[in-house]
Amino acid sequence: MDLEILQKLDKMELSEARAAANDLIDVKKTKKVVHNRLIYDLDKANSAREVSRIMWQVYMSGSGYGTIGSTWKKHYNSV
Repeated sequence: MDLEILQKLDKMELSEARAAANDLIDVKKTKKVVHNRLIYDLDKANSAREVSRIMWQVYMSGSGYGTIGSTWKKHYNSV
């Protein structure tokens, strides 16, 4: 995941942030069901800050820094 883009997501326009976030998701490393849920959640995000928050959670989880048993992990594990 490109950290430069990730750090700029909250400063972008909402549509631009959504497009950039979609490009950041690695389809090869993400289960199809989880990928679809991420796309859904990004489309439902009402601000670029929310898109940024979602993508930071993805980054942290993918880097091994996710919190076991967190609400966010349960949200995507239940998909």
